[in-house]
Amino acid sequence: MKALMAVLVLALAVPAAAQEKGKKDEKKPAPAPAASSPEQLMREAEQKAAAGDKDGAAELLRRAVAMPTATAEPSMRLGRLLEGKFEFDAAIDAYKAAGDKLTGPAKGEALGRMAVLQQVRGMPEASATAQAAAAADPQGVWPVIAQARALAREGKGDEAVAMAQQAAAAGGAAASSALGYAQEAKGDLAAAEASYRAAVNDPEQKAIASIGLARVLRKTGRAAEAEPILRKALEDAPGAVEAYKESARVKIALNRASEAVGDAATAAALAEGDADAQALVQEVGVAQALGYLATNQPDLAIQDLIKLREQHDSPQVRVGLARAYVAKRQADLAIPELQKAVELDPKNAEAQYQLGFVQHMLKRNPAAAVPAYEKAVAADPANLDYRTQLGAALAAANQSGRAVEELGKVTATPGYTKADAWIYLGQANLVGKKYKDAIAALEKASTLAPSNPQVETFLAWSYFGLKDSKNFLDHGRKAKALGQTDATLLDYLARVEKGEPIK
Repeated sequence: MKALMAVLVLALAVPAAAQEKGKKDEKKPAPAPAASSPEQLMREAEQKAAAGDKDGAAELLRRAVAMPTATAEPSMRLGRLLEGKFEFDAAIDAYKAAGDKLTGPAKGEALGRMAVLQQVRGMPEASATAQAAAAADPQGVWPVIAQARALAREGKGDEAVAMAQQAAAAGGAAASSALGYAQEAKGDLAAAEASYRAAVNDPEQKAIASIGLARVLRKTGRAAEAEPILRKALEDAPGAVEAYKESARVKIALNRASEAVGDAATAAALAEGDADAQALVQEVGVAQALGYLATNQPDLAIQDLIKLREQHDSPQVRVGLARAYVAKRQADLAIPELQKAVELDPKNAEAQYQLGFVQHMLKRNPAAAVPAYEKAVAADPANLDYRTQLGAALAAANQSGRAVEELGKVTATPGYTKADAWIYLGQANLVGKKYKDAIAALEKASTLAPSNPQVETFLAWSYFGLKDSKNFLDHGRKAKALGQTDATLLDYLARVEKGEPIK
């Protein structure tokens, strides 16, 4: 029995031993050969990118960058690849690494690309990087693009457009996007929209151009169109601070300030050095407080805004508080707030506009309103509401020539569909005794705002100036039926109705 057990154990042990020997004899797969050079890795990365494997391509380029013999080229390729993936922070790092190794035009491109991305990320050093790019290659396309964007950000629209046009002459979506940004700063929103639309389908510029396009849409009263564009931009580029900022402002424009809180907070957290992003948090708080005006609760708005002013004495809060006082027609309380806002920030367009509005509409002093309106227009030349009110104040102050000039710019703007500027243009021509021009403008206004007593009143006086009794009666009666109570108009209307000729 013992012999049998020994045989069985031996029989079982033999296959196990053979198996173990087989494992030892089995050859292990040879490790993948190390890349021989950065050039080989770049070639492989190019093949992966062409096949759609951008993540694989990025990994190969990172390996190439890490090799001791690597030049700046792998870093440049990595930066462009990451930029196309909207990984802006990583792309900035790659361009910086490339710029540190480069000189001349190549360095200018690396730093120019880096400056553009820094701006999108809300980094204050973007302007300094643009200057360094220009120092490396003053006439290079990317340094020029970076400089144009920096000038536009500083509000130097004319200089920015001239600079961007140099880059645009060479073509390319990045140049077109920069030109749009410059045109926007200059106040030419129609041209800016066209430039952004020309760049928005380029894979590399899609996020940047989309943000600019959305901003123009908001500024031209089309915030609802801007919202889905920004939503997609944030999906593609979650690190784009400018997209969060614009998303917050679009929601404010759509009267959804409470929804803007998250976007503003994210922008401020991502860009601690961006003063505009930090101010946006207050801007949202002001918008939330002003929401009470829509429900006819100005006292609640004033209460919240006074608390905000105690926490942050900023132009935005002061302007918001003034607007709440205006809602209660408390001009004497609104004016000191606006004067302090202007003192804190002389270039604050909204503060200047509201100051003009109080003088014009509450104090009934259009001549006193003109200087403030002028400063508002100078600070934000693309704002058609500001320019319209300037024209209205000029007309009311008997400065018909200037009023016609300002209002003509508004009515000539492509896509302008409001009646306001046409009404004031009619008034300005009426003041200047250009009765036929007044009638032409007012008839356009009547198509946009039918049954408007102001339009009918101005038309009546225009026909009175032409001594046209029939049309004076027609429009004078319409004005009266619509509620016009001006004693002078009603007196002349009664006299002409009795057969008295217009002299």
